[in-house]
Amino acid sequence: MEHKIAEMSLAEKVGQLFQIGFSGPKVDAEIKDMIENYHVGGVIYFSRNIVNPAQTAELSNKLQDLALNSGAKLPLFISADQEGGTVTRLKGATHFPGNMALGAAADQKLAYQAGEAVGDELKNLGINVNLAPDLDVNNNPDNPVIGVRSFGEDPELVAELGTAYIEGLQSQGVTATAKHFPGHGDTAVDSHLDLPVIRHSRSRLDQVELYPFKKAIEAGVDSIMTAHIYFPTIEKEEGIPATLSKAVLTDLLRKELGFEGLIITDCMEMNAIVNTFGTVEGAVRTIEAGSDTVLVSHSYQKQKNAIEAVLKAVKSGRISEERIDQSVKRILSLKGKRIRLAELKEADENKINFTAHQKVAREIAEKSVTMVKNEGVLPLKNIKEKKISVIDFKMGRVSLAEDVGEKSNLFLDYLKTDLNRVEHLSLEANQLSAAAEQKLNGSDLVVVCTYNAAVNRSQADIAEKLAADYNVLVLALRNPYDFKYLDQVQAFITTYDYSPASQKAAADLVRGKIEAQGKLPVSIK
Repeated sequence: MEHKIAEMSLAEKVGQLFQIGFSGPKVDAEIKDMIENYHVGGVIYFSRNIVNPAQTAELSNKLQDLALNSGAKLPLFISADQEGGTVTRLKGATHFPGNMALGAAADQKLAYQAGEAVGDELKNLGINVNLAPDLDVNNNPDNPVIGVRSFGEDPELVAELGTAYIEGLQSQGVTATAKHFPGHGDTAVDSHLDLPVIRHSRSRLDQVELYPFKKAIEAGVDSIMTAHIYFPTIEKEEGIPATLSKAVLTDLLRKELGFEGLIITDCMEMNAIVNTFGTVEGAVRTIEAGSDTVLVSHSYQKQKNAIEAVLKAVKSGRISEERIDQSVKRILSLKGKRIRLAELKEADENKINFTAHQKVAREIAEKSVTMVKNEGVLPLKNIKEKKISVIDFKMGRVSLAEDVGEKSNLFLDYLKTDLNRVEHLSLEANQLSAAAEQKLNGSDLVVVCTYNAAVNRSQADIAEKLAADYNVLVLALRNPYDFKYLDQVQAFITTYDYSPASQKAAADLVRGKIEAQGKLPVSIK
């Protein structure tokens, strides 16, 4: 490896420290330029890059061809945020229930199987890094960006399920990335939008936020992603995000916790960085702090400027070439471990056993669906003779971590399969008109499918109003914390996300085909 590093130019070495995003589902002039002339070490896929599994595998193969035939002739890290649940990038791949569903199932074997299945799909699509799992301990009900992406509020549960998922994922030769270090669970600010601050004492951080990361390190996690959050207990300089903090990344993560793997930043175009030091200066500072891989997900110009700024910093002596070599050594070591050059051409979606993976997704869903309240509403006797009305709302983007796009209420479709009288009301503006309400007449059960009533309180208000006249079951398709705003409804179940398997499990529960087995992994009252 030292011989390979010695052969590389400074530009090739600096380029290896960058992982970038690009637009569209094909290799375009911009990504070609970044690979051939800026020697980037990796790319990240978002939904904008994905059409279907066949196209994804082909894209991965073409990108690797470019990398292996230019510059240092090194393979790319190709990554994606394939967390499951509300953060699922790959169209046509298995949509697994997310972390909080796994937390409700509380089954380490299932967490391992989920990681294993996701790893199998990713590797056969040419993706060798999963920017997952999320090891944040979500103990703040008002957290706008983590929430159901977390396994729950218990650090031990998060650690147990997170390490099982990591082991399953890495068993398939795919790098796991524990995020967001040192912990994003107790924030009320989204770091995509501004800089959050966590002021807990060091003893509290050790017991809660840091605990899952310590266990992930013990389990051999390949990579850890930084959080754009200011931790004044650790970093004494005012307003320095963990991503830019030597005290966090080098002193704590490297030296104290003994992590020897790859440190990757969260995207440097998030406002927590943009509004403080900026993407370009931030790229220099995060390498100074101890990061190995700088993630710039969107802007071609910012990607070029950031790489050029790091090159300039090395040439001026601000960053030593030895420091760059340290990161390149970690990068090449991990590439040698996880990317088999002889198999790079073999990305092939036909090798994926989607049927087996969907079975795992169904098992997670059925073990996680949670009955929080039931005042004699379920099971509904003689259900085929009953009138069931289903009210739902537009399921939009809750956080910038999620993708834009319509999300279908498949629960309704699953419910209709063997029931005779199902009325559907889709409320665009979260308002129930008199004409719409009239359609509910004669309903034996009204199911109100909330999506994020904790923020869109009108959804909860509608359910509460109807509970005076009907048996109302609220199905929380995303946020279990919706229950905090419901007192009058007769029943409440949650699936923690809108994945197809989870929606089917909810319909099967209402139809009496399964029983609720999940246990809330967070406190909601």
